[in-house]
Amino acid sequence: MNGNRDKARLRYNIMMAVFVVVGILVMFKMFVVMFFERSYWNDVSRYSVKWDITIPAKRGNILSDEGLLMASSLPQYRVHLDFATSERGEKRRAVDQQKKDSMFLKYLDDACVRMHEIYPSMSVQEFKSYYQKGKSQKTHWYALIPGNRPLSYNQYKALRAQMPWLTQKNYGWFYTSEEQISRKKPFGSLATRTLGDLFGAKDSARYGLELSFDSLLRGTPGIGHQEKIQNVSRIVADVPQIDGCDVVTTLNIEMQDIAERALRRELELVNAISGVAVLMEVPTGDIKAMTSLTRNGDGYYEVQNNAVKELFEPGSTFKSVSMMIGIDDGKISINDSVFCENGSYRFHGVEMTDHNKNRGGYGMLSVPEVLMYSSNIGTAKLIHKAYGDNPTDFVDGIYRIGVNRHFTMQLTGTAAPVVRRDGYWDATRLPWMSIGYNSQLPVINTVTFYNAIANGGKMVEPRLVTKVVKDGRTVQEFPVVVANKAICKESTLKDMQYMLERVVTDGLAKQAGSEYFRVAGKTGTAQVSKGSVGYKSGATNYLLSFCGYFPADKPQYSMIVAIRTAGGVASGGGIAGPVFHEISEKVMARTNTRSLALAEDTIRGKMPRVLSGDLSKAEKVMKKMKIDAQWGDLAEFDRDSVWGTTTRQDENVVLNPREYHTNLVPNVVGMGAQDALYLLESVGLKVGISGVGRVYSQSIPAGTAIGKGNYITIRLRM
Repeated sequence: MNGNRDKARLRYNIMMAVFVVVGILVMFKMFVVMFFERSYWNDVSRYSVKWDITIPAKRGNILSDEGLLMASSLPQYRVHLDFATSERGEKRRAVDQQKKDSMFLKYLDDACVRMHEIYPSMSVQEFKSYYQKGKSQKTHWYALIPGNRPLSYNQYKALRAQMPWLTQKNYGWFYTSEEQISRKKPFGSLATRTLGDLFGAKDSARYGLELSFDSLLRGTPGIGHQEKIQNVSRIVADVPQIDGCDVVTTLNIEMQDIAERALRRELELVNAISGVAVLMEVPTGDIKAMTSLTRNGDGYYEVQNNAVKELFEPGSTFKSVSMMIGIDDGKISINDSVFCENGSYRFHGVEMTDHNKNRGGYGMLSVPEVLMYSSNIGTAKLIHKAYGDNPTDFVDGIYRIGVNRHFTMQLTGTAAPVVRRDGYWDATRLPWMSIGYNSQLPVINTVTFYNAIANGGKMVEPRLVTKVVKDGRTVQEFPVVVANKAICKESTLKDMQYMLERVVTDGLAKQAGSEYFRVAGKTGTAQVSKGSVGYKSGATNYLLSFCGYFPADKPQYSMIVAIRTAGGVASGGGIAGPVFHEISEKVMARTNTRSLALAEDTIRGKMPRVLSGDLSKAEKVMKKMKIDAQWGDLAEFDRDSVWGTTTRQDENVVLNPREYHTNLVPNVVGMGAQDALYLLESVGLKVGISGVGRVYSQSIPAGTAIGKGNYITIRLRM
């Protein structure tokens, strides 16, 4: 028993001795670490673990009305090669230089071919020379692509898949990559000013929806620390980041593209300063397209959002406001008439003119005709007679309608209208205010007013964003906001709708109309003030516009087109009208489908449309098609070369010869492009062409004397 006890005591003593020795060693090591190796281990700690690292949140997307990406944060990668060491710039044992060189040569051709496939703007040989230069320089941080251009995510994936040997550290091709989040617009410059932008690579918004919804798009950054284990760094989140929300807009990609293309073509054709087009959905006020293009260098770009940021005197589109106020107050009736003089009239000594002053003016016009022909004198006389004794009543009508409201459009920095309501009235302020001067509005206010006429008198605020979503769940909605339940009486509204439709069918806005649906609206031609130098210093600047809605019988969309020019032809119907026509027809073609049965012309049978122009050639074609043609009076014409117009009588085509004088501008309306171009150039005119199909307008009226170097623009449509 004693022997066993002794053995146990011995083992116990040995264990205690071991524990004491180990404890002493631990204490000694702690002492050494604390006092002798303290700085070393602090350096190790700082190298291995980095605390309080900000983990950026992913910025939310901006989406179209159909859920398409309009702005998104996408990763980009900058890739560098290390031709000097085999490991991210760290020193390690020397690697046989001959082996490195042989491996570089082994993969050089393949690398150049693969990079050319990923980045085709550089040839295989250019890549080869570029990499040989980097190898010869033994550069640590050599950009994969000259200029250190970033790779997209797809390009980066292709790089890793097609060149796996890049990751092998001992071959002299070892690479490093930096991931950067970049804000991208998949549809390029489309609606760029509305969407907005960020300051460079920073997550800081500059303007547009990016700025207005910055707090929701930005999200909340997280906080973490970086650990390095076996030379591999990773960030561990202590407080996870919360990614930003997605913003769903009312913009439609296809409609936006239609509007921008049509507006840009017209601006280039007339060499305009700038232009705006806004397309609005009638019942909701949703902006389906909004583009503002300004001449900048060699083209037209969205420099700023002029639709909401710039104030203009609206000009003749404001006459509809004046008429509505007068009719609604019972001071004007559409059965009234007004004498518009001979195109010139003086209000308290200051002359006001109509556009046809040189042709003797309009004389007596009915109230609908005043709008149809956009008579300044007629409008001003009617308003002056009704409100001359108490002009503040007229301004009260403007405020009652709501044209002066400040529509923020869910955008920052929008301009507030300026409609003076003070007690000071000089003798000419009211007449000029009635025709769209002495007040300033953004174009968005004008289209909102016409949208209200189309919407049964209910004015809704223009809307750009419908909701904000997060992970498929709606976190905030923006309902339709009614700005004015009724802008006027129901009887007044019907009178206005009738007159605005006649402006297009019988007035100055025929070029804005369509063969396929009814259009209503009003032209606008306003001189633009140049500040202290007035309206007419140098070339007169004009704001040429057309604002209306379609289809007029069952309105779906309202729209304004406003173009600013310097000199040249001043016609809202002739310059802005064709843009309205093109956009409206393409939008309706997009949203309406018809069966082939509906496409058949049951009234005119299968008789083809015969264009005006070279009637001799037209007759030859008709004979081949076995269609009989009837000629007008051919007594004074050579049957082999006859020019003129065509008309249709029942199932027959009548060819009407016409004589064209070499010193007068010919009438080419109804001709095809080839015949019109030949005829105009044959009399010495320089010709510009817009559109396709047959000619429906010419910038210089037929019968005008031809001057030296005259330039004429013809517009065609199907």
